[in-house]
Amino acid sequence: MLQIRRILAYIALAQFYEPIISAQTPLFPHSHTQGYKFDALLHLPGISPYFDAVGSGLNHGAPQHCEVTAASYLIRHAAIYANDGDYEDYIEPFIKKLNSTFSFFLGNKRHGWKGPLSFFDTWTNPIDDPDNQLEKITPQGHKDSKKVGKHLLSRYPTLVPTTKRIYADKKSRTQDTANSFVDVFPQEIEVVELHSNRSSFHSQNPHKACRAFSKKPGTDEQGIFITKYTGPIIARLQPFSPVSLDKADIMGLQQLCGYESAINGLKSQICDVFTDAEWMAYEYAWDMKYSYMVGHGNPLSPYLGFPWLNTTSQLMSKFHGPRHTGGDIPDDDGQRFFLSFTHREVPPFIATALGLFNSSNAHAEEFPTDRINWARSWKMAELIPFLGHVGIEKLTCNSVSLNPEDDEEYIRIIANSAPRPIPRCQDGPGASCAFHDFTDLVKKGMESYGDFDGICQNNDDNDKKEDL
Repeated sequence: MLQIRRILAYIALAQFYEPIISAQTPLFPHSHTQGYKFDALLHLPGISPYFDAVGSGLNHGAPQHCEVTAASYLIRHAAIYANDGDYEDYIEPFIKKLNSTFSFFLGNKRHGWKGPLSFFDTWTNPIDDPDNQLEKITPQGHKDSKKVGKHLLSRYPTLVPTTKRIYADKKSRTQDTANSFVDVFPQEIEVVELHSNRSSFHSQNPHKACRAFSKKPGTDEQGIFITKYTGPIIARLQPFSPVSLDKADIMGLQQLCGYESAINGLKSQICDVFTDAEWMAYEYAWDMKYSYMVGHGNPLSPYLGFPWLNTTSQLMSKFHGPRHTGGDIPDDDGQRFFLSFTHREVPPFIATALGLFNSSNAHAEEFPTDRINWARSWKMAELIPFLGHVGIEKLTCNSVSLNPEDDEEYIRIIANSAPRPIPRCQDGPGASCAFHDFTDLVKKGMESYGDFDGICQNNDDNDKKEDL
């Protein structure tokens, strides 16, 4: 009998201590960071191959008890060989130095490259016909466009088939990207070319319709930081180079990492030339530039971001809840998924207008030129890789009943597949924004930033800028 009591007492004590023991035992035997490996391609604002962003960690699918009933996306064009400015300022000067190391006596091969740069003796330049390649979509860019198109089709299987037309400006890189998307959709779709004399051009390509916009802001500040961070890199790499290296060469090499990877669909050997810290410095230099040019460092940015938000808000306001019957919607052709193809400057305008990449600490968003601001939230590698995009989803949610009268509508912002809560409006399911609060936010934004032609100093004849 005593033995039985001892056994029962032991069982009782074991049950009492089990939660304590379990609470001290990790769920997994290894840290989740154990397999982490730095990837330079995730830190190249504006020139990296497309990747889905992690965002805030929210589920990428619709929140529980919700479905996406309409969506509108602005998508940057796919990978190009290089843009004119990057090539002329940074890549071409290095290529000329590289080609100066060819030797006729060595079978017309390069020579003199050593150590981490030794591969340049036999390296093949992926931009070997710049006159016909610059600003053009690469073959891999076409493939990537189709991949992202398939992703959106899988994400919105009932919405994408409603699409009847998508929009792109006259540039071949946006037109080609749009046509690659069309190839993977199940229905015939018209690609509508937007001209600068159409009002919708203001929302899709606002910087090209704004005379006051310039790409110069941030250049001086970026130049100061480039000089600082490339100095030690030059000192490290110069012993392995047969030509004299300067800061433009370092920038050109780092850009070739991104462009060559995007061109070939494989990570460039050049990416491994630089350390993690050197890549983070490159990323910071371009975050700084984009902040001053198209972000919160440029007073024009919200003026250029709100037109698309306003157009989309008005569009979404037309649509009744999918289970409601309220009569016909004027001029409604049933389309509930909308795509417009644009350029890298535009998604940051939208993000700035909504405060998506802003910290709650204003000082954290400053860009000192003598050091990296590690605390900044403005990280454009997560927004503007090739095919980077901003989307607005209209959510219809009902956690109360099966009655359509209990349906509620919300708005959720998507950036590179990841939900991005609006700081001023995030009380809905999955940190979404109540639809009426979103329309109010946009209305107030237009009241403050709606004078597009005035702030842009456009002429009365409303002539538009040439494509930048």
